[in-house]
Amino acid sequence: MDKPPFISIIISVYNEEKTLRPCLDSLLASEYPNYEVIMVNDASKDHTLAILREYQKKSKKIRVVTYAVNKGVPGARNEGMKAAKGDIFVFTDADATFPKEWPIKLIEPFTDLKVGATGGRDLAPPNQPLIQRCIDYTLTSFIGTAGLRGAKVRLAKYAVTGCNFAVKREVVEKVGMHDEKIRWRGEEKEWCQRIREAGYEILFIPESYILHYRRISLRSFWTQTYKSGKARFDILKAAPGSFQLIHVVPSLFVLYLIIMGIFSFISADAFSMFGLAMGIYLSVLLVQSALGTLKTKNPGSFCIVPITTIIMHFAYGIGFIRKFLHD
Repeated sequence: MDKPPFISIIISVYNEEKTLRPCLDSLLASEYPNYEVIMVNDASKDHTLAILREYQKKSKKIRVVTYAVNKGVPGARNEGMKAAKGDIFVFTDADATFPKEWPIKLIEPFTDLKVGATGGRDLAPPNQPLIQRCIDYTLTSFIGTAGLRGAKVRLAKYAVTGCNFAVKREVVEKVGMHDEKIRWRGEEKEWCQRIREAGYEILFIPESYILHYRRISLRSFWTQTYKSGKARFDILKAAPGSFQLIHVVPSLFVLYLIIMGIFSFISADAFSMFGLAMGIYLSVLLVQSALGTLKTKNPGSFCIVPITTIIMHFAYGIGFIRKFLHD
C-alpha cells in the first residue's frame, strides 16, 4: 500500500489559551499517520506561546513559529507555509477540535490532478449554549447564507471555509500565497479565485468536518459578520472575477430599505414598496425560525434565530456598504 502524502496542518494562533489545549489534544489523536502541525503564534499576549512550547516538548509533530509583531491570519498562514514540509497544506483554527479521522476525507480527492483545493464543514460542538447553536444554524442555513458555507444547494460557486480546507503545495507554488492586504477575514475566498483561474477545481467534501466553537454573544456575532461584509469588498476588489450577485444582495436590500423608508414619508407608493419588502422579509424570517427550531430541537430558537438571521444579513450588508464608501 502506498504511503499517504505528508501533510502540514497549519494554524494561526492569536490569544487562544482558552481553546488551545483541546485543539492540540485532538490533533495529536489523529488517525492520519503522516503529518506535522505548524502552530504560528501571531504575537499573542496571553499564555498561548507557553502552551505551544509545552506541547512542542510533548510531541515531535508539533512545530512552533513565533514572532513579535501581529501579521493577521493571511500573514501568519503564509509564515506557516514557508516553514511547512508537507506536500499538502491543511488549514484550520485553534478554536476547533477534530474527529480522529480528520483530515483523511479532506485530502482524498487530491489523487485527481485537476483538484487544487478542497474544503469541508465546520459544525458547532454538541451541548453548546442555545445562542451558539442558533448562530451555527444561521451560518449553515440556506436562508442565512444562501448555502455559501458548503450547503448542498448554494447560490454561488463553492469557496472554502477558512477553518477547514486543504491546498496542494504545487498549487501554492503556481498561484502564490495569501494576499496579506486582505487582513481581517476572507483571504481564502480571494485565494480560491486565483486557484480556479489557474485551471484547478475546488471541491466541497461534506464528509470532512470539524467542531468549531461559535461566537458566544450576539454582539460578537454582529462584529464578526460586519467584518465579513467589509472583507467581501476587499475580496472583490482584489479578485473581480470572483464577483457573483449573491455577494451584494444583503447590501442592496439594506440600501433599498433605507431609500424606501425615507421616501415613504413623502410618497404613498414608496410606503407600499417598503411595506411589501418588510412583509416578505418577515415571512422569510418566520420560515427560518420554524426550520431553526426543528434543527436545534429547542423552542427558544424560535425567538433567537430571527435575531441571528437579521444580524447575518444586516451586519454583512452594512459592513460591505461602509467599506465601499470609505475605501
